[in-house]
Amino acid sequence: MKKLFAILLAVMMLASMATIASAANTTTLTTNVPAASYTLNVPADQEITYGATETKLGAVTVTNASGFAVGKSLKITITYDAFSSESVSTTIPFVVEARYADNNYQHNEKTIASGEYIVFPGQASGDVDDTPYYSQAAKQWLDSFYIMVNSADWGKALGGEYTATITFTAEVVAE
Repeated sequence: MKKLFAILLAVMMLASMATIASAANTTTLTTNVPAASYTLNVPADQEITYGATETKLGAVTVTNASGFAVGKSLKITITYDAFSSESVSTTIPFVVEARYADNNYQHNEKTIASGEYIVFPGQASGDVDDTPYYSQAAKQWLDSFYIMVNSADWGKALGGEYTATITFTAEVVAE
């Protein structure tokens, strides 16, 4: 009887240690994608000479880019208004023109209307391409920006000090 009691006690002890296993039907996976980072370099403030119909503004560049990939790019929206003055009512309209080389290395011009954008495409290295384009389909790579003012618009302006601002707004986008 002692043996039976010892065996029964051993079985009860083992049963009390057993846990009930409940198998889950799902696996949850998580990841954290770090944000892309970059430094946007835009042309410096400039004085536009009265009467100049074409003034080189310079290039927009990106440095210190990381966290990009093919399909993740930096989109730069360009907005601007005409020259205006606090002391007179006239304005001096202008356009921003981009000079670029197309796929055949032909040099061309493209007016960038206020609200249009350029793109620095992401690279497999995590950087962005050194040269932006304005047309993804045509891959027209931009070299430099120019300010174009019609000579008739200069002639219509009343005397005074005028200012204009070009704003470059950057955002990381998935294409």
